[in-house]
Amino acid sequence: MFKALPTAVPPVVADPPDLIPLSVLSLDLDVAPAGGWEHYLTGRGIPIVSDHIGREAIDSADARQLLDERREAEVRRREAIARNEQRAIEADRLHRSQIWQGLPADSLPVGVAPAAAMLQAARDDQPKRQSPMEEAFSGKSMTYHAWPSEDES
Repeated sequence: MFKALPTAVPPVVADPPDLIPLSVLSLDLDVAPAGGWEHYLTGRGIPIVSDHIGREAIDSADARQLLDERREAEVRRREAIARNEQRAIEADRLHRSQIWQGLPADSLPVGVAPAAAMLQAARDDQPKRQSPMEEAFSGKSMTYHAWPSEDES
């Protein structure tokens, strides 16, 4: 009289769109934290739940925050590398500017030894003392030069 109704098949529960498995997240974040994902996420207050097939997963908003932080850290790392490279370039430029270049071979006088010409050029590059009159006309402050006394001569 009554036919037995077929038992209903439970509906297929799809992976909720708001859960991201840790296995997928670890592919996007490249490097796993030192203590493992579970320890790292628990320390940050991000709950780890199981998805519909039993994989460890986190909420997609938390995963988005982790990915955003990774992008920001990558930008900061690139900026730091660029700053360090610029500092190294400037330090190298300063170092190279302090190296004496010597004299070009075509500026050496005929019959003068190259070493003698280089020593004279180095002596010529040293700052020279200004006379009191030159110093007064330059507009800078003047240096007092005492007259030699009889004891000093």
